[in-house]
Amino acid sequence: MTAPVATAASCKNCALLLARIVGERHWWFRFVRSPLVWGMRFLALWHRIDARRWIVPEISCEGCIRFTKTELEHRSPTFRWLNGLIGKRFTTLRDSRLTAKELAEAKCFAAEAMTPPPAA
Repeated sequence: MTAPVATAASCKNCALLLARIVGERHWWFRFVRSPLVWGMRFLALWHRIDARRWIVPEISCEGCIRFTKTELEHRSPTFRWLNGLIGKRFTTLRDSRLTAKELAEAKCFAAEAMTPPPAA
């Protein structure tokens, strides 16, 4: 059974942008983040979740792990349990290595990326 395709994706900050910034600044961050991303991808495969099904205005957002995470929150008790253990700690670790300006830029980028283009 698959979940219905979302017609309007939403995102409050660009997690990929933030991960890139922290990963460039701290070599070890990729070793922390990568197992978490692979775990989400494994659970998504297990639950037959395809993040590319989300309709997003920005091409760079297609298949984003954010949309996989959103579906996992709804469909996977295992993910909800693991995210409860790890999610806030990971976000705190990541965000503590970013400036307020970088966080604001990621929020702005996400808001712009989720805004549909004007009709012609």
